[in-house]
Amino acid sequence: MVFSAKDVVEILQTLDEFGYQRFRFEQGDVRLEVDATGTSDAPPPALAQRIPTAETVEPAVAAEEPVAAPTAEMTTAPPREGLVSVDSPMTGTFYRASSPSTPPFVEVGNIVAADDTVCLVDVMKLFNSIPAGVAGTVVDICAENEAQVKAGQPLMWIEPSS
Repeated sequence: MVFSAKDVVEILQTLDEFGYQRFRFEQGDVRLEVDATGTSDAPPPALAQRIPTAETVEPAVAAEEPVAAPTAEMTTAPPREGLVSVDSPMTGTFYRASSPSTPPFVEVGNIVAADDTVCLVDVMKLFNSIPAGVAGTVVDICAENEAQVKAGQPLMWIEPSS
């Protein structure tokens, strides 16, 4: 059995929609395991190794009022003509760096290649690397670090190299 990235995202969105915080699925050599409670005994795998698994599902238990996460404003118009947007492929949490102790992937003014990772979008602890998609110069970063972003929302704008 093979899971595509789209399959995993759909599973994670469904779990989130119904309030599940733990999910485990195993079939053959495929394993998808999600633990959004932060209580897993297993160490978190490296970002590049986050691959599907699993078989148990436990509903979330609300212990207190949820804390509102920062949200990013939805802007669709480019700051100026000719810019290319790097859009979020899914709804999730935007991260400018791979961890709080590392520098951001990019800053305004950085030159990037099309396949350079410019940020991460986290969906239930599944971190998705977002490539620039075009070679050029980063001219605007539209989302705040740790802000909630929506699918299709511009995360940053790049001026393509000529």
